[in-house]
Amino acid sequence: MFNPSLSQAVESFTSLMLPLSESDQERPWTWKDHDEEGVRFSFFVTIQELRQLAVTLAALRTPPTQAQHILGQYHAAYMDLQAALLGVSAIDAERTPGEGEWPVQKTYAHILSAELNFTITIRFALEKHRADTWTPEKPSDDESDRLAGITDEEYLTLIKKPLAVMQAYHDDLHRVILGEFSSITDRELELPSTFWEKTRFPIRHRLHRYEAHFVQHTIQIDKTLIAIGKTPTESNRLLRKVYAALAEAEGMMIGAESVDDAAILATASSITERTKEIRNTF
Repeated sequence: MFNPSLSQAVESFTSLMLPLSESDQERPWTWKDHDEEGVRFSFFVTIQELRQLAVTLAALRTPPTQAQHILGQYHAAYMDLQAALLGVSAIDAERTPGEGEWPVQKTYAHILSAELNFTITIRFALEKHRADTWTPEKPSDDESDRLAGITDEEYLTLIKKPLAVMQAYHDDLHRVILGEFSSITDRELELPSTFWEKTRFPIRHRLHRYEAHFVQHTIQIDKTLIAIGKTPTESNRLLRKVYAALAEAEGMMIGAESVDDAAILATASSITERTKEIRNTF
């Protein structure tokens, strides 16, 4: 679905720029006629190129379905969460901000648990509705394990591992969700589903819950990081904007029948060359 060249280019740019101090960002660097703002200006050029790519891809594809649009919003929230965690070490992730409060590790484990439960709920509803056998009952424990693709025991083992391991698992799950649910039709969005609540919310609600839940707990993580002395640097803040721009471009690829690889590769190449140029200034 996503072209790895683009994400790899952004990751390389991120690795170079994340440790830079504000004085580092003032080192001389020129882009075309812009020669006064230094290395800092490379963030804005990168953001602009990614936004331009999103517009190009949107113009070339058939309009996204409602489900694909919702998944694009979900992807943007996922990328914002990952950007919020840039530079957070395994040790930082386990530091408790205060008595009775959650460290980042526990918050991320909760995010994963909810994501798995949302996915179980949607998969179960779709299976039953598509087979014309839906009833309001919740899935059994065995069905939940099958639908999640991970048992409770495996999940408990996973959340005891370093944050980076959870993030790697989450990235795989996220991509599966985007690919699998991009085929949900407008009609299916209105069909009922069963979770813990008495209300049988439609599948549309379940899809939107991914993003809303991310927003809730990304803000919690932001507050936790400040409480443990990990206030975001200027580079952190700017890279969060880069990730937002990347998310929009990738969102235009979700469910697309065809994608303009030439435009994607050209953007990836430009970011890669920029990264090399800046690296040579240090």
